[in-house]
Amino acid sequence: MSAPRRIVVDDADPAIQYGSSGWFVADSTKLNTIGNYGPVYNGTSHATTTDSTLSFPFNGTSISVFGTIAITKDANNVTDPTWDCFIDEIKIENPNPTFQYPENNWQLCDQATIASGSHTLTIQVTSKGQPFYLDRILYTPLPTAGYDGAVLEYTNTDTAVSFGTGWREWGVQNVTQTSGAQVALNFHGTAVSLFGYVPTELPHNSSSGTYTIDGGPPVSFVLNGLAAQSATLYNALMFTTNTLTPATHNIVVTYGGDASETPLAVGTFYVTNTSTPSSGTQTSSSSGNSAASAASTGTVTTTKSSPVGAIVGGTLGCLAILMLIAALVFWCRRRRRREAANIRRTSANPFMETAAVGGGPATLAGQQQYSYASVPGDTYGGPHGYARPETPGSSVPQATAYPYVPPGASASVPSTGSQMHSPSPSTGNFSDSMSTSMSVHAAWAAGANPYASPVPSDGSDRPSSRDAPLAPLRRNQAPQSSQKQLELQQPVTLHQHEDSGVRIRMPPTPPTSEPEIVELPPGYSRD
Repeated sequence: MSAPRRIVVDDADPAIQYGSSGWFVADSTKLNTIGNYGPVYNGTSHATTTDSTLSFPFNGTSISVFGTIAITKDANNVTDPTWDCFIDEIKIENPNPTFQYPENNWQLCDQATIASGSHTLTIQVTSKGQPFYLDRILYTPLPTAGYDGAVLEYTNTDTAVSFGTGWREWGVQNVTQTSGAQVALNFHGTAVSLFGYVPTELPHNSSSGTYTIDGGPPVSFVLNGLAAQSATLYNALMFTTNTLTPATHNIVVTYGGDASETPLAVGTFYVTNTSTPSSGTQTSSSSGNSAASAASTGTVTTTKSSPVGAIVGGTLGCLAILMLIAALVFWCRRRRRREAANIRRTSANPFMETAAVGGGPATLAGQQQYSYASVPGDTYGGPHGYARPETPGSSVPQATAYPYVPPGASASVPSTGSQMHSPSPSTGNFSDSMSTSMSVHAAWAAGANPYASPVPSDGSDRPSSRDAPLAPLRRNQAPQSSQKQLELQQPVTLHQHEDSGVRIRMPPTPPTSEPEIVELPPGYSRD
């Protein structure tokens, strides 16, 4: 993100207006011995032990105040000193004013966002004798501000800072334990100071480093290690350069230690006396093969633009979802039409029944044949006087033909002398009704009258046509002997339709071994 660099204002800067009484310059030597937050900035600090105020006018969009915290608490748990910070008479945040341990570089108050323009910081101190310390003020200036004589803060993520290989992120800074690792800074000013913090987790042995300016001779500096069992040291000063000419410069810092020694830490560079605008890009640090980068020049302002990538991606995603939904709807409708067409095709096919006359019992198309046997002197249990199938699944037709018995009449079948079998029970009447229908149609097709009177017309006592077995007949042929009938008979196959329509009857053909097909309309009856 592109953001202006902050300006560092030391407590000794004349821009800070202290009250008429009560303020004094503190002893930095004593202050630098307390805590582990490092020494006071630039070796100076202002303090007061009475009720006092100070003010600081600035043009900017944020502000932070740092100093030394060293409060006390009495028996009533009342702290001393206390302070309040205001921007244009509006109170701002005081993060932790009751921290009980003395520390330098403590954030006394902070306001991260302020309307762009001219403002005034005011601090009101209440003290009963315990000192209040002011060390420095940092604020974000306007992009068009001038910076001659000011100190700018370059963080480790600034675009003017570039890291070579061998570095890694460590909190809000970068560290290295690789000998020869380098970091470079391009700046416009007269001096540079490097700050970082020394982590207690890494080796404590002291090490060293060097820096060069504009390719000049290297200048060595010492990286003091931590004492055994000591805590991390924050805001540690690594080095400060000698005074330079006010111009654009490039500084390259090289680590001279190794993995067993105190690392080189890079947190922030403080650059003095820059005459270029303070805008710079704060980004995540990265490593590269070269430690040098172009100098940061000109004013870089933040412009808000439409997130084109997000808009395009969202649009394409919506279109893809809509296309998927449309394809799914089309597939479902097509499937419904296909199923409807299949249903119409299935219902248009007539159900076909076949029965063999003279060649065996009637069979349902696509089903197995059932064998039948007559029972002498018995009345059949089917709804139309027919026996039920003997063995479902049998494919051997029986030679015995069965007469039709009208409803309400009983039938007796003369003994044929052959082995008889009792009918097997069935779980339904489908076979009975089908057998009845087939026998009726077979009788009509053969020229016989299934409703013939049971009384012979000549008065003899011979069996009536109802009682006599139904002999297979061939069309257009006079009755002959039983042997001759067997030789000349032509099987007849009946096809019963369930749909309406005209059926064209084919002319008679000479007897052949192939079955003759007789087509019957739906629900055929003699009426």
